[in-house]
Amino acid sequence: MSSRFARVYGSPGEAPRVLGLLRAFWPLLVICFITGYLLRALWPRPDLGLSQVGVLIFLVAVVTAVLLSWGDRRLGNFLKGAKGEEWVAHELAFLSSEYTVFNGLRLGGGKQNFDHIIVGPAGVFVVETKNWKGAVEFRDGRLFAGGREPSRPPLKQVKAAAAELVAYLDDADCGDLPIHSVLCFLETELPEEIMNVNGVVVCTGVRLVDVLQETFDQPVPVAKREQVVGELLKVIE
Repeated sequence: MSSRFARVYGSPGEAPRVLGLLRAFWPLLVICFITGYLLRALWPRPDLGLSQVGVLIFLVAVVTAVLLSWGDRRLGNFLKGAKGEEWVAHELAFLSSEYTVFNGLRLGGGKQNFDHIIVGPAGVFVVETKNWKGAVEFRDGRLFAGGREPSRPPLKQVKAAAAELVAYLDDADCGDLPIHSVLCFLETELPEEIMNVNGVVVCTGVRLVDVLQETFDQPVPVAKREQVVGELLKVIE
């Protein structure tokens, strides 16, 4: 039965979980340092008065509570993104055996963390997953959520990932292969279920498989696809 479905490699959602923990709670290291300083100031020979230490301890407690609340919200966003990647990976696993799926891949020496790379008859797809609530809109090739452009524009993000993959495959003599940038939204209201924005295919999660299975007049030869899969497997090994 397994031969009917896509070959799947990698762990979806691993990067957001790890990065989420690091980015959400790194300020606590500063709190630990300050707490250590206060303990040193109290013992064995106090360098500060009791009233001064009391005020500082109160301030540290307030800052700690604020940072914990902020970190918890930020970690929740990362975990939500990880769940989105897992959902997409589950859907991709049921593609036909013509497809090979790489989840959570990072190229050697590269800067980008790839949510999903799919190698199939129509070429290579770089898929960036966003598990956002609410609605997004597009103006002049730019994405806006809640009326504001995100600090990390996802259109630029997926384009940068695709460019890095193109350079990697060119260096491996696997060039001249169609590479498509796809931005997939979950739980997000889009103007259309499938659209092209500034060279990036934007779609809902339920239509992602349709995008990957779109037919082309000249499918990529199997030998060429296997060459690309082989190069990407080297990254894992």
